[in-house]
Parts: sequence; structure tokens; C-alpha cells
Amino acid sequence: MGSLKLLLAAPLLAPAFITPAMAQESSGATDDRSAIREIIVTAQRRAESLQRTPVAIDVLDEDTIRKTAIASEADLQFATPGLTVRAGFSSNQLNYALRGQSLDAFSDTRPGVVPYFNEVQTGGVGGGSTAFYDIQSIQVLKGPQGTLFGRNATGGAVLFTSTKPKEELGGYVKGSLGNYDLKQFDAALNVPIVEDKLLARLAGFFEQRDGYQRNLFQGQRFGKVDGSGNRIGDVDRFGLRGSITFKPSSTFTNELVVDYLHSDGSSLANLISSLEPSGLVPLIALTNFGNETQYNGIINAFTGGLAGCNQTTNNCAAQFAAANPALDPGGIASYLNAQDQRGPFRVEIDGPSYFKGRNVVVSNISELELNDTTRLRGIAGYTYLKNEIAGDIDGTPYPIDDNGNGGKNDTTEQYSFELQLLGEAMSDKLEYVVGAYYAHEKNENETTSRLFQFPPLNQTVIYNKLGTRKQYAAYAQGTYDLSDAVGVEGLGITLGARFTQEDLRFETLAGDTAFNAPPAVQATYDFNQTKSYSNVSWTVGLDYQVNPNLLLYVVSRRSYKNGGYNGIQPPIPGPGSQGGNEYAREALTDAEVGLKFSGSVGSVPARLNLAAYQSWVKEGQRVAYTLIGPNPAALTVNVPRSKITGLEIDGQIKPTSWLSIGGSLNYTDARFTSNLVSIAGGAPVAFETYPDTPEWSGSVFGDVSVPVGQSLLVNFRGDLYAQSDFWFTSTGNRNSGANIDGYALVNLRAGVEDLDAGWSLAGYLKNAFDKRFYVGGIATGELFQFNTVVPGAPRTWMVEARYRF
Repeated sequence: MGSLKLLLAAPLLAPAFITPAMAQESSGATDDRSAIREIIVTAQRRAESLQRTPVAIDVLDEDTIRKTAIASEADLQFATPGLTVRAGFSSNQLNYALRGQSLDAFSDTRPGVVPYFNEVQTGGVGGGSTAFYDIQSIQVLKGPQGTLFGRNATGGAVLFTSTKPKEELGGYVKGSLGNYDLKQFDAALNVPIVEDKLLARLAGFFEQRDGYQRNLFQGQRFGKVDGSGNRIGDVDRFGLRGSITFKPSSTFTNELVVDYLHSDGSSLANLISSLEPSGLVPLIALTNFGNETQYNGIINAFTGGLAGCNQTTNNCAAQFAAANPALDPGGIASYLNAQDQRGPFRVEIDGPSYFKGRNVVVSNISELELNDTTRLRGIAGYTYLKNEIAGDIDGTPYPIDDNGNGGKNDTTEQYSFELQLLGEAMSDKLEYVVGAYYAHEKNENETTSRLFQFPPLNQTVIYNKLGTRKQYAAYAQGTYDLSDAVGVEGLGITLGARFTQEDLRFETLAGDTAFNAPPAVQATYDFNQTKSYSNVSWTVGLDYQVNPNLLLYVVSRRSYKNGGYNGIQPPIPGPGSQGGNEYAREALTDAEVGLKFSGSVGSVPARLNLAAYQSWVKEGQRVAYTLIGPNPAALTVNVPRSKITGLEIDGQIKPTSWLSIGGSLNYTDARFTSNLVSIAGGAPVAFETYPDTPEWSGSVFGDVSVPVGQSLLVNFRGDLYAQSDFWFTSTGNRNSGANIDGYALVNLRAGVEDLDAGWSLAGYLKNAFDKRFYVGGIATGELFQFNTVVPGAPRTWMVEARYRF
């Protein structure tokens, strides 16, 4: 408890150091060094200043998004330390992780961090990428979001807001070229159709890029073949977005946004990174077909002697060697050394690698001003996310585990509607929001898994499931000014609660391999499973606006991730701890204290935000890999208790009108505190390593903007991001190789802009020192005797021309 007390005391000690600076600013000392511009956020479902919002938030405005060249989810991590964008079995299977809350690969649990596009939830089982063009802002809300947003989230929310139509004719065009044959183009046109009444904006983008990796394995079935191998990880995508703002009167506004994204290409392959000899399936020996006696013995063991492998007749090892002359006969143990020598961008995989995505998101927000203090809002949303992805799960040329031609296919369709009443009451001392929410989500998944293609072991398993979730919620939250009641000016209290009912239906469809099981086995299955959940989430907080420059707050929240069913296994009733496909509800309660300062230190404009928190998690949802009968399975199980303690600091100073310096630091101590879990009914196993959560992460940036002449502005920016090592398994105590080393990256930008003429030129260098790093992986060591990791991008450069009209 000592470290927690220190963290919680930090915001209370800070005013002692800040007060002199505030006194100087209040004296009225000013010069030509402009203050750090104000940032408006919507974390509490109303527009308010970031520095006066008692919520821990990282915000990227349009200027920062452009200067840091954020073009994908992977880029977002380096601009918002503390948010981990974690890859699973490939670079296109991504998940947000924040404050120890994430989503394990091959689990059908809800995300711990939920993305929204123009207030419509876009995250779910199927996922879906986002196109980072013509974006007004990205807000990363940290901590439980259980009362004000559409779906409960235990870790936070990422809010994407597109640029709204404006009241003047104009827009921009931008084109970029870079290495790996990068070509990017995006543009936007703003048209006021009827002055002050009907405004429209049309934006679009196009991107192509060659993959960073080359697949050297001969006989690869997909892509082009040349002397150095097929490229994989290529990107080919485009998007189109239309926005219409309709204002028929001074009291009514309707904002409609329709967004379409089309993605093609392939994924960066994961690659074998470590061995775990204690794993259940002896793949180290099975792939070592150079040892014929051992190999034949293992094949016979798998088939109960029916293979008839021996040294004189039907020699399985010799036949496999003859059919696969390009394979290293030493197996994965020998191959691992070769892969380490080559590095992460020259790989050998035998399975397919492709990715296709089709996303449609519709957001319609209507607002009616009932009187000077009261507004009625309706938010209607529709999302359609279709992803087709295939990869070589084992990251080797050996036929161990891949998706075959069937791939992993997810189709998610959701309708949602939210009605809000927002306003002020009690002589404007109470700001409140009252609302109701409904969502209907369907996700169909079909996953093909080709396992152990070592004749005669060939096995293909197909999982085909349909999940339907209906959610009904009612909520209310208000902030009341206590100044008069207690005699302390600037003191307020926030209370919020949300009741949610969720009905879940999980159907095993006819394409699922479970229907091929013998009748006696099928009798143990439940092909149509249902559950209902009722939750009350809440928020209680106090905030104290000490003066115009300093805000202190303390808040406690509770949020949930409901239970459900895991699709990557047979539909066996019962919890994962007993071998079933069910998992229970996860609950998180936190306590957070924070400080927000915006003013001057001496005569230097400065901003400082600090938050310290502790979270308590009950029945945390985590994946374990095991065998159910002869079949490998990913079981979602519940770990009884977890605790996360953290400290987040970010700040910025502006010493001169042309220089800004800033940075952030995040400390996270995540651990399981009651950690014994039975996996598939076996003896309890200790979960000891908390996944997807670096203990330290942080960034520093410097931004120099120097006027040249009447309208030219020259800009230089440098960003440094660093993080410590992290685990990508909950049971690293049984799988020591499932760990990724820490790393540091440097990104650079130089540009020139004519503010009057509207043109700009810029050059970008990302990962300037070509650092080798990894962004996630699959911890199958306890099952398959090896782990795999996904590499991050190598050094890339890009030049950009932009014209604003």
C-alpha cells in the first residue's frame, strides 16, 4: 500500500509547486508568446475545456494528427503513451489496451477499450480498422466508461471525430510518396449548399504500399514470386466519407455522416520467437523429420499405431522429406536459429496471407434546443464491418497451423439509438444528462484452422458461430456546484448511474465441425446457448476548481464486461475452467485522483495533467490454450482477482512563440492477486504475468515553427517514444519466452507552409534509427511448444504536398 499512498498523494502535493506560477500569471504579465491553445473535449457528453474536465484524457487535434502523420491504429500508440495497440497473430488483428484492460486473441469477450466514430460504437468481436483522414480530433479517455457511453468499457474509450462541414466553400488536397512504393492521396471539399441552413462536406482517401516483409519459402501459394521472395504486408485501401449538416431553424440541427472504408492487401506475418519444451503437443520433435526413428514414432503415437511408420515400410519421415525438400530437417528448433539470423522482415511461411475489410459506419445526430438551458439529442448509428483475414499462425514453413483458403471471416452488423436530455437546473448549479440506449448487434464468424498437415495427421477444423446481443440501458449523470452549500468556491460533486440489460444468443451454425462429431459427443454440446445480464455501473466524484488555472478531482467508478461464449472451441456447456465455452462477467472498480493545471510557470505558458489511480478487477477474462480431447482450443477463463496501480503525467511548455516542448510518462503496475485457475478441469494453474501492459511508457516532443517573411512558416518536429518490456500471456511463469523487449523510436518531420497561399510541403522520417521492435504475439508455447511475435514497421520516409483552398 506504500506505493499507492505515494501515487494518490502526488496530486495533492503538486499545488505547493504550482501556486507561485499561478500568482505570476494572475498578475497580468503578458508578451508576444501566445499561451498554449485551449482544447475542447466531449468526455462528459458535452463540450468543455480539457483542463476543466475531471477525466484523464489524451487529445490529438487536427494539427497534431497531421504533424505526427498518424495514418493507422499502430501510429496512434506512439502519440498517446499508455495506450497499447497490440497485434495478435498478424498486423491486421489489432486490439487497444489501456490501464491493464485489453482483449486476448481468439477470445470473443468484449474489448476493454471501445472505439467510437462520431459517437457511434465501432468496436466489437469483428473489430474493424479506422481511416485517419479528415479527422478533427482523437480523444483517448482513460479509465472505466460505464455511465455515459453506449457500451460499458473497463479500460477506456477512443473517440474519433471527423471534420464537420463549414459555412464556406473550400477544402484541401494532399498527396504523399514514400519508400516501399508508398502512394497516398486524400482530399476534402466543403460546400455550403444553402447558406447557414444546409452544409455538405465530401472527403476521400487512397493508399497503396508494398509490404515490409519478404516470404522466402518456395512454393508460396499467394502473391508474386521473384528471386528474393514474395512481399507480404502490403496495403491497398480507399475510403469515402460524406457529411451533411442541416439547420432548418435556430433551435434544430441534424448532422449525418456516412463513412465507407475498403481495405485489401496482406498482413505482416508473425514469426517464431521462442521455444517452450514443456508444451503439450511435441512439435519440436514432430517437425524434426531428420531424426527418422523419432519422427516415425511420434506419428505412430498420434495415430495409435495405424500409420505403420517404420524404417523399412511406409517410412513417414522419408515420405515427408521427399514431399518437402525446402524444409529444414532439423525442425523448428533449427529453424528458429535461422529466423533469428535473418531478422523479422525475411520470413518463411507456408500458409496464406491476405486481408480484406469492408466497413460502413453511419452516424446521425439530431439536436433540439428546448430552451436556453435544455437540449434533446438523438444519436442513431449503424455499423457494418466485414473482415476476411488469413495467416500462418505458427510463423514457420512447417504445416503446423494456418487458416488455409477459408481464413478467419467476421461480419458484424449493429444498429443503435440513444436519446439524451442535457441541461442545467437549480439556478444553473446542476449540469445533467439523462438518457436511454438501445443496441442490436450480430456477429457471424467462420474460422478455418488447418492443423498438423503431417500425413496422415491432416486435420481441418471449422468454427462457425453467430452471436446476437441486444442491449437496453438507462442512465443519468449530473454535476452539482457545492460552492454555496459548503462555502468553498469551485467545489462540485458528480454522481452518475447506468442500468444495463443485455441478452445474448450464441448459435453454432451448420458449417461448424462440431456437427461432424459422433452422435454421442454431439449430445454433450449445446448448439443454441443464451444468457442475460443485468448490471448497474456508477460514477462518484468530487472536483475542486481552485482557481481558473488549477483543477483537482477525485473519482471512483464501476464498470463491467459481460460474460459469454468462446467460439474457437466446441460448444460445450460450462465455464472454461471446466472445459466449457462459457466465461463469466468481469467487474472493475477504480479510484482516481487527478490534477489539471493550465497557466504559466514564471512567464512561460505551461500545461500539466496528472492522474494516479488504482483498479480492482474481479473475474478478469483471459485466454488459456490447451487441448480438449485431441483438439487444440483457446479457452476464455476468469482469473479471480487483479489489481492495477498507475500514474500518468503529461505536460507542455511554450518557452517562446516559435517553440513548444512536451511529453508524457505512464507507470502501470498490473498484477493478479488471486490467480489460481483450473483450465479445462485440470489442476489449478497460477496466472502470474499480466499481459499487454508495459510497466513504463512515455514520449517527448519538440516543435519549432519559425515565421519567414510575411506568410511562410517553417516547421521542425521530433518525437521520441519509449516503452519497457511486456508479456503477451497471463502465464509467463509457465512460458518464459512470451515476452517482448522494450524499445525506443524516433520520428522526425520538417516542413514549410505558406499561410496565405495555402500550400505546404513536408518530409517525414518514422523509426529514424531503424529500430527492430515487436508489437504483439501469440503465446502458444504451453500448447505447441513455441511462441510467435509480430514485428513493428522498419524505418520509413515520406514526402507530402498539401494545398488548402
